[in-house]
Amino acid sequence: MSELNRLAKLAICILQSHIEYYGYTPRVHFELEGGYKRRDPRQEIDFDAVNLALKKHHILGSLKREYWLNQWEYVSDFAGQTPLKEANDFAAVTTLLPKLLKQYGASEVMIRPILWQGDQGRLQSGCSNIFSTDKRPVHIPNAIQVNISADKDGRNVIPLDGFGEKLQQRLLDTSFECCLLYLPEDEGFARLKLKQDFGLDAELSSPHELSGGHQGSIALYKDKGKHNQPLGLTPLLFDHQHKVLASSQDWHSQSRIEHRLGASSLLYNPYVNVAFALLNLLETIVSVEQGQAVSDAPPHQLPTSLFTQAGRQGAYEIFENGNWFNHAINQSVSQVKTYNHQFHDAPNHLGDVLKQAIMAQYNRKLWTI
Repeated sequence: MSELNRLAKLAICILQSHIEYYGYTPRVHFELEGGYKRRDPRQEIDFDAVNLALKKHHILGSLKREYWLNQWEYVSDFAGQTPLKEANDFAAVTTLLPKLLKQYGASEVMIRPILWQGDQGRLQSGCSNIFSTDKRPVHIPNAIQVNISADKDGRNVIPLDGFGEKLQQRLLDTSFECCLLYLPEDEGFARLKLKQDFGLDAELSSPHELSGGHQGSIALYKDKGKHNQPLGLTPLLFDHQHKVLASSQDWHSQSRIEHRLGASSLLYNPYVNVAFALLNLLETIVSVEQGQAVSDAPPHQLPTSLFTQAGRQGAYEIFENGNWFNHAINQSVSQVKTYNHQFHDAPNHLGDVLKQAIMAQYNRKLWTI
């Protein structure tokens, strides 16, 4: 285990404990998009076999086809797993999936921000699923999305008393300073500009800036999902053409905040990003429990590169100059130590050490250039 992962796992455990101290159970779930090339263009990938193999490895998640040709999406199960288990599964999946997909029909597997010229065809004007005869290539963006929610007294608190709105605003406030965590390479920033740079507004729904609301880059899903579909529908009765005649709906359990800005990348660290999600959740809980007001400051515009270019700060320098991430972890360590002796030996300045470990990855790369 790398020193970075060890520190991030320790931070996750401390933050889980701190959240549970207030009577909440944190929930974090990942979605990961990627692409592949088939060994035989006539032969489909055996997704059922891949998912069976994932279960044998005790991975709580499954793989499915995504919208674009030869694009896949891994979605973790909502099975009550801890955030640390979720991060462990994600770390395992990024290693396992390329091997499994190649075993069951792929010749190449990509986990990267963009599949350049990944598909062909443009949508008809005003249509969401009818393609024109325009066969220009489409550059496909791949995202890592993090879903965040919490239970208290057996109920999901996201849709209750404005909790979801407060968590959404907290993430809008902190995501600018911490964009290095979920956009760990330059191609991730290119992904954010695909729509404007290549005229793909009709084809791509990926977010390009920090925004909230129901369909923004940091989206609050209450009773409806990204495409305005009702959440939590369970079909109960079908007709002879398999059309749903009756269904039940339990949307409360599926309400969540979806952080949609992350880019698919082998450099993406799930442990660091789970810690980031838990920090935001913890601060929201504290503000709710103590009746504190939540900031409603407008979000910053995201940087356009990993490192500073043309006088505009990059993600690395923004994270380096910020102090919210490390100070918030340090504060949590201090408070958790007062009631949980399990973490007696945790460094008091864990946040500072973790931040330095994150930046050290890039320092090493800079020295080798």
